[in-house]
Amino acid sequence: MILAIDCGNTNIVFTLYRETGDRVASWRAQSRAGMDADALMVPLRATLAGLPPEADRITGAVIASVVPALTAVLEELCADRLGVPVTVVGEPGVDLGLDIAIDHPEQVGADRLVNALGAAHKGYLPAVILDFGTATTFDIVLPARPQSHALALYDGGVIAPGVHRSVEALVAAAAKLPPIEVKSWPADQPLIGKSTKTAMQSGILWGYVCLIDGMITRIKSHYNQPMQVIATGGLAHLFAPHISQIEVIDCDLTTDALFQLYRTLAARS
Repeated sequence: MILAIDCGNTNIVFTLYRETGDRVASWRAQSRAGMDADALMVPLRATLAGLPPEADRITGAVIASVVPALTAVLEELCADRLGVPVTVVGEPGVDLGLDIAIDHPEQVGADRLVNALGAAHKGYLPAVILDFGTATTFDIVLPARPQSHALALYDGGVIAPGVHRSVEALVAAAAKLPPIEVKSWPADQPLIGKSTKTAMQSGILWGYVCLIDGMITRIKSHYNQPMQVIATGGLAHLFAPHISQIEVIDCDLTTDALFQLYRTLAARS
């Protein structure tokens, strides 16, 4: 089995894949400063113990991380605790097969580039990838340029505040505002709040719906062509039902792409 790890600023997503590409298991851990490889081994052991006896052992791992301090911990988990070869996106020799058309390619988060790779592998191009994470990001992935050997062209994107972080900042800055749970709301969630709580709920739901709808409309107008809108990330299922422009929800986009990357690089070696 191959262990794919997507480490973001809020959560770390672990997914086990068979060599065939079938997902075997998936779980999450919070991204916390000071966590170590031994702590991460606990849920991993529990997951492996719950698999059927015929499940394969882990033979390799691939990591995309936007938290440098945790990247080293995850490498230790894989290389030292599991004793398997590790591929880390961003390290020398790890070629994603993308053209990256931005001013400073080294500044793009590994997860955003891997999502672009996933869009290419799954045939979503041209695409706007909407990722609901610590930030709310919009990434543009286009077909590769003529005569290019790349899989796709990453053409930049937009970074907006994430839903959870916006709510936390609002509550922290306003003494009389109560904490609000980010949850699934009905389609008829009132626009006009009749209490502080319902007014905040409207701001969270319809505020982000308007932000996302408006941004997608502007992006499509900028490129003047049809583009598939792919939603991923932990909150995709909460907001997608309210945003008609979202065509696909693919919460496994990142780890699926990591698995494909590992398999491609292994085939070349």
